[in-house]
Parts: sequence; C-alpha cells; structure tokens
Amino acid sequence: MKLNRTNIFAILIALALLTSACGMLQLELESAGDEATQLADSIAPPTEILPSADIQPTATEEGTLTDAATKRYVFEELGISLEVPADLYVKKEPIVSLNDSSKLESYLFYIQNYGQPGGSPSGDFQMYGHLQYELPPVTWEQFSEIQDNSEEMYQYVNEIEINGLRGFDTQFSGQRNRFVYLFYLDGHVLSIAVSEPTPENKALADQIIQSLELIPGGFTDASHVQLITEPNSLYQLLIPEDWGYTFNPTPPINLSEFEAQSPDFEVVVEEGAGHSDIYYKQGVQMTLIVFEGGPDLGEPYRDGIESQYSVYFNGIEGREYIFHEPSTAEGELREARIFYDGKSYILRFGYADDVYRDAIDRIIGSLQLSE
Repeated sequence: MKLNRTNIFAILIALALLTSACGMLQLELESAGDEATQLADSIAPPTEILPSADIQPTATEEGTLTDAATKRYVFEELGISLEVPADLYVKKEPIVSLNDSSKLESYLFYIQNYGQPGGSPSGDFQMYGHLQYELPPVTWEQFSEIQDNSEEMYQYVNEIEINGLRGFDTQFSGQRNRFVYLFYLDGHVLSIAVSEPTPENKALADQIIQSLELIPGGFTDASHVQLITEPNSLYQLLIPEDWGYTFNPTPPINLSEFEAQSPDFEVVVEEGAGHSDIYYKQGVQMTLIVFEGGPDLGEPYRDGIESQYSVYFNGIEGREYIFHEPSTAEGELREARIFYDGKSYILRFGYADDVYRDAIDRIIGSLQLSE
C-alpha cells in the first residue's frame, strides 16, 4: 500500500489522538477535535533530552518520597528495553489479532505509580506506550513530516535520538496537553504519552526514556502464543507457543480439566512428615478445572495466603490469590477463582521463585469464558 503525504500525517494524528485518549483512564474524556484545533504556544524546550539535575526520588503509592533502585524491563515484541524505578508498576499488553492468533495487532505498555495488584487504583504518573503492527509501514521521511504539520496539534516538536532510535519529543496543545515521545521503530510509530503533564513527571519520563535500548532483530509482530479452545466450548485462552498441554479425562464431578507447562518446568516431590514436600525448581505448571455449581468457592489454604485481590472475566468479578500450601517447600502458588453461568472455574499456577511472571499475567488476562 502506497502512502502519500496526506495519508501519513493522518496516521500520525490518529496515533497521537489515540495515545492521548488512552492515557490516564481516570480522567474525564475530552474532545480530541478541540485539542487539535487550538493554536500552539511559543514553547521551545531543548532538542536534546537531559534529565533534570534536581529530579526528585520516585513517589510511592502513599505519596511519600523514597530513594529507589531501578529495574530493566524488556518489551519483547517491540525489541526495546527501559530502565524503570523499582517502585513503579510496569504492565505489558500484547494484543493478539482477532483474525490470526499467531500475529499481534498492537502492543501496549504502562509504567505508572499505581495499579499494582491489590494496590492503589489511581495515581498521578503514567507513561503509556502504543504501537500498531497492522498499520502500513512508513519511511523516516514520511514520519518526519510531523515537523511540518505540527502547528495546530503540538506546542512543540523536537527531534531526538536515544541510543540509535530516532524520534520526536512533543507536547499536545489544548486541555489534554500530554507530553508524547514518538519513535520511528522498524517502519512503525511507537508513541509514549506522559500524564499528568507536570514538570516533575516530564523529568521522570525523560530519565526513563534516556535508558531506552534497542535489541537488534527483536522487533516482531509474532504473538508467540497458541490459542486454546476447550473441546466443549467452555472457554478460550492463550498460552505461550512453546508450552506443552493436554486435556485430561475428567472424573464425574468435573466438566473439564486442562493442564499445561513451560518447557523448562521442573518439580521435585519428596515425602515429608504427613504430606509430600513439593519443590518448584524451574518454570511454570498450570491447571484449569471447570465444574458445575459452587458459587461459594471459598479460598485456597487460608493460612498461606500472601495477597488476594479482585479479577474480572466477562465482566464478572472473581478472586485471585498468591499463596503457599503446607506442601509448598519451594516456589509459589497462584490461583484465580470465578463462578460464571452456573459453573466454577479454578485456574492454578505452581512456579519457581525466579520465574518470569509476565507469562502468567498474560494467560490470566487472555481467558475468555463462553457465553
């Protein structure tokens, strides 16, 4: 598909407006049209992003300040990584194409000081990243036309380059005056919006953006997942493509029993005093059991619960637990329980202490119960 000058600028505007609309969801929706028609102020920050010398330590959920270590996060399908203060919550959301589950439609990520499971649902700092794989690729020349068409959309547009990745540092005009970084990533546009648009948040965002690193050859629209459809059409979910799985024969009480595990899964079972001791050495094992009835699902082993919080499937509230049982000698257990349409669903994971938990988050988030 060939793109002309009008097409590419329309795509950039659409991406910018979508990024702005999706950031900081607790704010009221405002008119993107009003935002795009207000004239720019004469603000011209430096072209080079330099972290402020007086950047304050990261704010915690309670609103106090603390000196925090950092952690580097890899955003696999984007082929980039960022170093983030350890007390900020990072969430990745690769969106699988509805037409082909082997491909990604888009990739979202959030870096924010709220939203941790069981933590505060609101805060005042968020970086929201977004890339759409299904849009036609563009050239750098087409992408850089944003500089020539920015007067009504942005207060300023400054070209930047971070560790070999070129793009623009911008700020919207109008009431929803988000800071937005736009990067040219393998022929696609990666947008990262910052809210609230305060000097302190911009300084923190600049610090994080300065740590951006490219992973050569890492950019891909491959979803790296496989779609699992329950034989009786009770549910669908996505699991990593290299996981093995099976549907087990079910006893009379269960309607369905599914089991899967990562390729590196290793567990050791030893006979203990009165019970077996289970050592989750590597990887992840999961089961999903469905049975009729059971609206009062109760809890897993009560004395071993470390945390619990609400989760939602098909708009229905369930409960998620992180816990240990007396037999859990090494590793951790995680379980989601939901009662829906007369059936109980129990999704359980057993995993090693050092396991990559993003895969578990994505499996839980992908579960769709049949109507």
